[in-house]
Amino acid sequence: STITIGAGQTTGTVNVPTAANDVYNNGSTVSTTITGATGGNFENLVPNPTPAVTTITDSVDNTGLSLTATGSVVEGGQITYTATLTNPAQTPVTVTLSNGSTITIDAGQTTGTVNVPTAANDVYNNGSTVSTTITGATGGNFENLVPNPTPAVTTITDSVDNTGLTLSATGTVAEGGSIVYTATLTNPAGTPVTVTLSNGSVITIDAGNTTGTVTVPAPADDVYKDAGKVEATIATATGGNFENLVPSTTPAVTEVTDTVDTSTVKLTADTSVAEGGTVTYTATVGAPVTGSPVVVTLANGQSITIAVGQTTGTVTAAAPNDALAGNAPLTNSITNVTGGNYEDLVADKTPVSTTVTDVADTTNLSLSATGSVAEGGQITYTATLTNAAGSPVTVTLSNGAVITIEAGKTSGTVTVPAPADDVYIDAGKVEATIATATGGNFENLVPSTVPAVTEITDTVDT
Repeated sequence: STITIGAGQTTGTVNVPTAANDVYNNGSTVSTTITGATGGNFENLVPNPTPAVTTITDSVDNTGLSLTATGSVVEGGQITYTATLTNPAQTPVTVTLSNGSTITIDAGQTTGTVNVPTAANDVYNNGSTVSTTITGATGGNFENLVPNPTPAVTTITDSVDNTGLTLSATGTVAEGGSIVYTATLTNPAGTPVTVTLSNGSVITIDAGNTTGTVTVPAPADDVYKDAGKVEATIATATGGNFENLVPSTTPAVTEVTDTVDTSTVKLTADTSVAEGGTVTYTATVGAPVTGSPVVVTLANGQSITIAVGQTTGTVTAAAPNDALAGNAPLTNSITNVTGGNYEDLVADKTPVSTTVTDVADTTNLSLSATGSVAEGGQITYTATLTNAAGSPVTVTLSNGAVITIEAGKTSGTVTVPAPADDVYIDAGKVEATIATATGGNFENLVPSTVPAVTEITDTVDT
């Protein structure tokens, strides 16, 4: 710069501007000396070498620092945080974030970034927001660095991942046993999972677990051939906090095997019946007939049919009726059984017995004789039964003669001499009656009182 001191004056001035106002720390001193002086018509002009010193002070200006972040990111992705200065940094600026990360803004730059990973991708519903602030900032040689306290917010969105749910069951179980159903997740449950099955049973899978079970009774043990399959499926499944829970539609199948139970057919009969009456035979099985009727064959040749849905069947037989006293009991038994849908159908072959009581039937006994015979001849007396004798019958006649009717026969005879031949005219009649009759085992033997008459003719003697 140049200063001019006017003639007649002792001072002169010049204005020199200092460095422009800025945001940086750069207060200092300015030292200026006289490097040359001319004019004034002085004999000896001696410049003073002492410098003129001026102190330059800073006017404090603010530099703002703000933080921004990726607005939305899928779980497992990265959030980019950007720190931005309102003035370029003169020296590196270190920005510390509330999540522990640091951003460096290089000298001469206004921005810096850092990438921070989000929580790893998983199968759970956990979309959220992440809020981060500036907790500290150093460097940059700014007169006043002012961090913005407004948080940088990022929305974390779920990426929808499937969690499978399958159902399995005990492979084989005997009827009357238990079936264990197991529900299995491909990922541990975030909260309890409730699985409802098509059979109404409910399985709970606890939080943190992948499986749960429930025990269900198999079809009850019975006497029928009914081995088969039991199927169950997942009807509904709730809970677990999964992004997408996908239940399997495949049924869990259990083979139910028969336990062999015996069904016995028993025979009963009337305990007593009058001869000529009806005996009822009843076949009884322990469980109702299914599939096809049960046919029960009896020792007397008859058969009984037990219809489907029934447990009993009957057949009747006529008791014998005869004229003899006493009867042997009627016995019968089962010889064979077929039909039905039983696991094991067997016959109780124990005989049944029915007592046959007598009904008093009359057996008549009559006497006949040779109708005509010459004197001195033979008279044949015949005793005749209306029923065959059960044991020998002894018939005593009024003339003392005895007739025997053998067992199984209906008649017997005896020959008696007619009155002797003589010279007199004495033709006439000879009569005989039944005096007594025993034996034959008849219920009621009734001898006839009608006499047997024989005409006796004379033989002419000179």
